[in-house]
Amino acid sequence: MIDLFITALLGLVFGSFISMLSWRLPRVMLNPADEQLKAISLGGSQCPKCETPLAWYQLIPLLSWLFSLGRCQTCNQSISWRYPLIEISATALALLAVWQFGFNWNGLIGALFLLWLLTISVIDLEHHLILDNLSLPLLWLGLLLNAFGQFTDPQQAILGAVLGYGVLWLIYQIHFRLTGKHGMGYGDFKLAAALGAWFGVSALPQIIVIAAISSLVIAIFLIISRKQAWQSQMAFGPFLAVGGAVQLFVGEQALVEWLL
Repeated sequence: MIDLFITALLGLVFGSFISMLSWRLPRVMLNPADEQLKAISLGGSQCPKCETPLAWYQLIPLLSWLFSLGRCQTCNQSISWRYPLIEISATALALLAVWQFGFNWNGLIGALFLLWLLTISVIDLEHHLILDNLSLPLLWLGLLLNAFGQFTDPQQAILGAVLGYGVLWLIYQIHFRLTGKHGMGYGDFKLAAALGAWFGVSALPQIIVIAAISSLVIAIFLIISRKQAWQSQMAFGPFLAVGGAVQLFVGEQALVEWLL
């Protein structure tokens, strides 16, 4: 029980960090010449509305948002739900990893992987952008871990990285030749390569199929509910992340067993 309590606290802390990082990093990367953004990226946290610096007690994950009733104590403007939602999501993912693998090295690796995917997903949902700063280190970490056989052998990991990128690149090229439109971005290719590096080439079919099916289901729901037009662009990174999370928890036979 104490392990889960410690995990929950760490999940909240990392969730707070992810909410900050996912807000600052893409803005700085998209506007590298903006000195004000650079100052914000290196400075302390502040209200996004009135830019008043926050005191230490206003930075306590989740609790500070609840106690302030979701409003800035200086300007009384509402603070986005994104912050508590990201913190809660990070906590839930960390707890799932520890519950599945234990409070040990495997649990730590699982939690790190899930929180990394959460960061990528939040940025992709908000900016339709998967940053190399996040996808490429995830790829190298997967190769490093599998050099010691963490999830698969090194050969499977290398092939997974190559084909993870290559398969989505090929799908993109076919779609572009047929429609003249960009179906996905190069960040999606790199994220698929990272997932291939983590779980090996044999895991890629399940990851890609889960991503494709889940994205199609959500797209149809949004179109039917009139929250999105048919031709609207939709981030694919979060669905790849779902495929990677399923792979982490249930392995590559899950989809086959479900279909059978």
